[in-house]
Amino acid sequence: MNGKFEFIQWGRAILLTLLSLVVAISIALFIVINISPFFITIPKHLLGLSASELMTDYGNVIKYIQLPTQRALELNYLPIAPSAVHHFKDVKHLILLNEAVMVGSIPLLVFGLKKQKRQNQLWRLILPFQMLFILLLFSGFMGITNFNAFFIKFHYFFFNNMDWLFDPRTTPIILLMPEKFFTVLFGLWLGFTLIILLLIWGWIKLMLSIFFNKTRTQCSNNGWD
Repeated sequence: MNGKFEFIQWGRAILLTLLSLVVAISIALFIVINISPFFITIPKHLLGLSASELMTDYGNVIKYIQLPTQRALELNYLPIAPSAVHHFKDVKHLILLNEAVMVGSIPLLVFGLKKQKRQNQLWRLILPFQMLFILLLFSGFMGITNFNAFFIKFHYFFFNNMDWLFDPRTTPIILLMPEKFFTVLFGLWLGFTLIILLLIWGWIKLMLSIFFNKTRTQCSNNGWD
């Protein structure tokens, strides 16, 4: 019976750690998408358009991929190939899925952490979180140092077509998003993911500290010290 209890508790701790990762990834992606305009590269003399006009079209892309009510992608100034439109539609599906996961996973995580706290089982999250941090740092380092290969593998994994290969002549908006742009966004996403996980980790450590201090005080008052 004790062995079964241990198995269930450790299994729950691992699931909560993975759920924390899902929450962190989804929130970090949402943040990065919405701050991405600050990292756009504005090419000189692109079809004679101003920076404001180019940013307007990039903003149209951001609104399209994030808003379920935005059914069609419309650019005011830049031409766009049908294959690129199709790719942005694929991206939209992934982003909307991420937003749904974000909204659904946050309350689940809060409920799970509170249950662990009530059962005095938060300590079981320490080891899984430590392993998660090591894995994330290693994966992030590998991704940043060899970003081009990572970027290509990412697209092969998530998309079942080659529409993500934009031709600048027919879809010049890609000139606003060179490889450096995506590298920076990946670094930001990794950073925000780690920060969110650290906030969850900090809360866990704080709750454990309060619990142990309370237990120590009770032991002292009962003359067990």
